[in-house]
Amino acid sequence: MFASKDLKRRPFRTTLTIISLTSVVTATTFVFLFGNVLLDVSSFAVASALSSSFGTFFSTFVWAILLLVFILGVVVVSTTISLEMVTRRRDIGLMKSIGTLLDTIFDFFMAQSVIILLASIVLGLTFGTILYMVGMMWLGSVVQGLQFTNSFPVIQLSVLAIVLVIAGYFSAQKPIYDTVQESPSVALNPDVGTKVRVSGFLDSFGLSFRIATKGTGRRIRGTRRTVLSLFLSFTIASLLWIGGGVVQTTSSAYVTRSMGTNVIAIGNTALLDSYYDAYSLYGTPLNDSFTFLDGADMMPTQLVADLEDTPGVSRVESRLVVYSEVEEMPAIIWNEEFEQYERIGLDRISSAVLVGLDWDTTISDWYFEGRSIDQTGQVWIGGKMASDFFEDPLVQRLGVQGSSLEIKAQAFDILNGGMMAIMDLSQLQSYYGVSGTNLALVQLEEYDDSLISQIEALAESYGFDIFRQQEVLESNLEAIAAIWALLNPLAIVTLLSAFLSLMNYLLVSVFGRLRDYIIMRSVGAKPSFLAKVMIAEGLDVGLRAGIPAIVVATLLSIYSLIPEAAVSSLAYLPLSIIAVLGTMIAVILLASIPTYVFFATRNDLRVSEFSS
Repeated sequence: MFASKDLKRRPFRTTLTIISLTSVVTATTFVFLFGNVLLDVSSFAVASALSSSFGTFFSTFVWAILLLVFILGVVVVSTTISLEMVTRRRDIGLMKSIGTLLDTIFDFFMAQSVIILLASIVLGLTFGTILYMVGMMWLGSVVQGLQFTNSFPVIQLSVLAIVLVIAGYFSAQKPIYDTVQESPSVALNPDVGTKVRVSGFLDSFGLSFRIATKGTGRRIRGTRRTVLSLFLSFTIASLLWIGGGVVQTTSSAYVTRSMGTNVIAIGNTALLDSYYDAYSLYGTPLNDSFTFLDGADMMPTQLVADLEDTPGVSRVESRLVVYSEVEEMPAIIWNEEFEQYERIGLDRISSAVLVGLDWDTTISDWYFEGRSIDQTGQVWIGGKMASDFFEDPLVQRLGVQGSSLEIKAQAFDILNGGMMAIMDLSQLQSYYGVSGTNLALVQLEEYDDSLISQIEALAESYGFDIFRQQEVLESNLEAIAAIWALLNPLAIVTLLSAFLSLMNYLLVSVFGRLRDYIIMRSVGAKPSFLAKVMIAEGLDVGLRAGIPAIVVATLLSIYSLIPEAAVSSLAYLPLSIIAVLGTMIAVILLASIPTYVFFATRNDLRVSEFSS
């Protein structure tokens, strides 16, 4: 009762703390819940058409963001509660000076922290859930075919609430305990810390920045926690911005490398329709009706020669495409831990697309994990086959038509959702007793309609049709971009979290040194000068967190998130870094505005309203 009355005695400060903490919990709740939904959305997309390789990249990226967001929520809640208790040092010292028992003081301020903590977390979880519902409605409008269940993420919400309560409770104890153990004269000192930096990296910009440097130096305890929470916020936002672009570009590059650019396919009309429907990210996988091994389906060698002689054609590749039953062949390996041989494999049988090609002349350049092909009896398999059909694909072998093929690598290819295998053309021809090919890929120097019409006329003269593979490629790239666009709300809410964290710190910092500002105003300091001091302090703290965050996010984006990372252009990283840095500065400046507006518009400021 007494603790709640004391909070009511300081209505503005109490309300500000609850609003700030509630906003951060709201942002954390939304990102945590919505990020989990995005993992399910990626699984939905993978199940319908995407290769499991792409789904793995998406899931890995989102899991990394969720882990950072979870840590961010814990850090921000503990920082805000701890910083609030740090500002009550004068009250603790005053109570000690009049003889209040230490246990009474500790219980009194812990009760206040628990009231603020529980009220903020309940409100934050409520608003975060509402925001999550809004996000779900938006998601349903942009992802076609998405079906929602009536289940609510109660377990995730409960775990998040418990962790935040524990983090806030224990973080409030330390500043109260430390102050209770100090002498009243030390606790009554208006300066929270005693360390003062001589200079800062922004001091050359003038007196206001030098004053801000001394201010953040004196408040070193609160500053460190704030810098850490801002670092996490800016790191997540930078990862979503820079890393998301890198992973999207790299994923698109993988698809482009596997399909090739400016390609026109020639073959049987039914084959082309079925084959490229299975090559679309939202198409239909192949089935047993796909055969096309009759003599009429085979590509005449004269047609291939005519295509090679056509001006404007860069390269012509002949392939044999078969939909066949495949077997998971077991492997026997030595288990060093148990010192015995172990059998790997479940002897599964399934169906997959088999693609025979000439490795030396293929227009495709797959990203792969493993080793290159050096013998005809070796094969690369797709991501879905590697993850769903084999226990350990690089140890086991693939069975085709009674023969056993050595698996050398897992290749990134979205054909048939990744349930496919690539092998030597002559080997596949021998398995099915054919001597020709049923698909020709023509790569053009330029994607010119007149040249395409000429090739179409040539193909029709031999009884075949053409398919513009480039259109399927562009459709796939648009689908990939649309999936990564789902991450935009996470970046926006994360920047909002950084804004609220910095604004709360600046308000606490200003109120903790209210006497300093009142003295400066009394000796003639203009409001504009005081505004510069507040903005300078925000820049000092924000840039100390933001610049390392950009460096860490850039390194993670290039070297950790995805192998063989690619960017859209040489200017992508510099421009992205500049854009993120500019956004950070804008957030910092916006966070400084409420502090200045509050201070500049009130002429009856009383120190007691905030610090006693």
